[in-house]
Amino acid sequence: MKLNKLIMMMFIAFSITLTGCQSNEDEQHYDNKLFLSTTAFTQEILFKAGDTNIVKGLSVEIAKPETHDIKVTMTPAPELLDTYRSAYYDDAAILLPETHYVMEENKVTIKAGAVSSNILPIQFINTGELDADLTYVLPVTIQSAEGIEVLQSAKNYYYVFHGASLINVVCNLNENRAYPDFNNDARFNNMKENTLELLFKASQLKNEISTLMGIEGKYLLRIGDAGVPSNQLQLATSNGNLTNSDLQFDGNKWYHVAVTFKEGEAKIYIDGIEKASKKFSRLNTVSLGTKHSDESGGQARCFWIGYSYNEQRFFNGSVAEVRIWNRALTAEEIQAVNHFYTADPASEGLIAYWKFDEGEGQTVKDHSASGYNLTIENLPKWEFVTLPEK
Repeated sequence: MKLNKLIMMMFIAFSITLTGCQSNEDEQHYDNKLFLSTTAFTQEILFKAGDTNIVKGLSVEIAKPETHDIKVTMTPAPELLDTYRSAYYDDAAILLPETHYVMEENKVTIKAGAVSSNILPIQFINTGELDADLTYVLPVTIQSAEGIEVLQSAKNYYYVFHGASLINVVCNLNENRAYPDFNNDARFNNMKENTLELLFKASQLKNEISTLMGIEGKYLLRIGDAGVPSNQLQLATSNGNLTNSDLQFDGNKWYHVAVTFKEGEAKIYIDGIEKASKKFSRLNTVSLGTKHSDESGGQARCFWIGYSYNEQRFFNGSVAEVRIWNRALTAEEIQAVNHFYTADPASEGLIAYWKFDEGEGQTVKDHSASGYNLTIENLPKWEFVTLPEK
C-alpha cells in the first residue's frame, strides 16, 4: 500500500511538472510576437529640388525562432495619417502622393529557425518635385502575419518628408583636426591667385590662437594671437600678417569668411563684405600642397583644418563649406545668392571642396574633381542645423 501511494505521489508530481513546462511553453509561444525591426517608428527624409529616386526598406522580427515560415504582409496605410498627426503634434502633415512611391512587393518572410525577415524595399520617386514648405507622410503598417500575433505597439511606421535646407549637417571640430594629403600636387603650389572660404561658428574663443585652416608660417587663417584679441581674425603669412578690429567675431554665431589673393594683395570678406586688405611686398604666390605629415622631427609644415603649430591652437566650434580655389573670386561671386552655403563642384578654379555634411564617420568627401578627401583625426561630433537660418 505504501509503495502504491509513493508511486501515485511521484506520478502526480511528474504530471504537475509536465503541466508547468507545457504552460511555460504556451506562455513563451504567446509572448513570441512579431514586430518591426526598428528602434524608432519614424524616419525623416530631407528632399531638395533635383532629387530623383531613393530606396528605403523595412523588415520584421520575432523574439525567438519558430519551426515554420512566417509570411508577413506590409502595406501603405493612408488611414493612419490622423494617428501620426496626433502622436507627433503635426496637424499640418499631409499624405505623400501615390505618384511619389512604389512598393512592387508587399510580402516578406521569416524562415523557419530564423528571427528576422528579408527587407521590403520602398522606392520614393522624384521627391525633388515636392513642395519644400510642406510636410509629407507615408504611413506603412503590418497588415497581416501568418501563424503569429503582431505586437500592436510596433506595427506602424512613418516616412516623413521635409524640404531640406541648403545645409543640414555640420562638423564640430573642438579639440580635433582634419587634413588632406595633397602630396605636393602642383595645382596647390605657387598659386598666383587663390581663395580660401569656409562657414564657421565658434562655441568659444578663449584660446590665444584658434586655427581655422592653412599652413603654419606660410599662409594661415587663424583667430587671435599675441597682442590680437582672441576673437579677431588674422591672415598670417610668411611675409607679415593682415588683421584689424573689423574682423572680430561673436561666439555662437555663423559667419562666412572668404580670403582672396591676387598680385600680392589679400582681401578678407566677412559675410560677403570686404573688411580688410593688404598688399604684401614679398608674397607673390601661395603654396598649400606640401605632402602631409604629423610635422614631427623637423618635417615640413603642412595644410590642416583646425590645427597649427601645437594642440593648444585648436578651433572650438563647427565648420562647413570649406573650399580652396586657384583663382581670386570677385566680390560679386562671393556675394552671389546662396554662395555661402553651396557651390557647383564643377566651378572654374575650385580645386578642393569639403562640405562637412557626412553626419557620421571620420572621412570628409572632396566634392571637387581633385578627390582629396579629408581625414578627421578623432571621431567628431556631427551637428544637425538649418542653414541659412530661418
